[in-house]
Amino acid sequence: MNCIVEDLKHTELFKGVAVETLKLIAAQATPMAVKSGKLLLNPEIENEYVYIILSGALALYFGSLDSPKIRVIGKGYSVGELSIIGHAKPSAYVIADEDSCVLPLHRDFTEKLIAETAPIANNLLRQLATWLKDNTDYIVRDRSKIGELTNHANTDSLTGLYNRRWLDATLNRLLSQAIETRTPLCIMLLDADHFKEYNDSFGHLAGDKALIEIAKTLHLSIRTYDFAARFGGDEFIILLPNTQLREAHTMAERIRSSIEKQTIYHEEGNILLKLRVSIGLVCNTQDSTVDSIFRAVDTKLYEAKQAGRNSIAY
Repeated sequence: MNCIVEDLKHTELFKGVAVETLKLIAAQATPMAVKSGKLLLNPEIENEYVYIILSGALALYFGSLDSPKIRVIGKGYSVGELSIIGHAKPSAYVIADEDSCVLPLHRDFTEKLIAETAPIANNLLRQLATWLKDNTDYIVRDRSKIGELTNHANTDSLTGLYNRRWLDATLNRLLSQAIETRTPLCIMLLDADHFKEYNDSFGHLAGDKALIEIAKTLHLSIRTYDFAARFGGDEFIILLPNTQLREAHTMAERIRSSIEKQTIYHEEGNILLKLRVSIGLVCNTQDSTVDSIFRAVDTKLYEAKQAGRNSIAY
């Protein structure tokens, strides 16, 4: 029993607790060996014990046992306090991460200790505050990772613009808003002229560089509330909310002219051929659907190509 008392002196829950109280605790519980991989706490089953870790380590998992390991808790710490205090099922799965030894303290005895022993109550509050902070940090990190993954899923890896996946999810919402509020939504479809020949002449790396330069021009040309996306291949879409057709045409001409004036250099420093683009431009009507507005802007792009390219049809 003296060995257990010495171990309890160095636990987070029983720091500063009188030796006589520690002896009482040691007399009330029997150390329990836990084999590596054994499930100790299960969110689906009521918990009756606080487990003080005397040796080894326990691992926590949220959601399911197949999820990533959240935390490993070692000697001197404890698990099960939240479910005891809250009279609820455990919030996580707890499994022995290695062969371990724990001291199980029954719910009734634990509640009595907390009520009658100030240092234990203070230690418990401090420990719960630590767990709360750690869990909050984990949630923040998790949300950040989700945000990064969402950003990657919605962004074209070459140009950094939004991708077709984002466009499909967003255009319907913007179009519905425009129709509901009776405000114009203009859509610009831009295509690089003779891009296949450009690729054939200078190679795909040069073609990628050209697409990146077009994307940069689009990004610099649009307003903060406009959206630019790579539609696929050498085609780009620009969404212009609350924009009249005349204003949208002015922007389209600025984009066309800027791209025509750009100088693109090859990796060796050689100047490549000038890029030119054709642009189709339409605004919605009250009867527009995503399919109809796509067909309309595609038709306008075709007209711009038929008119000799490097032009705008609207």
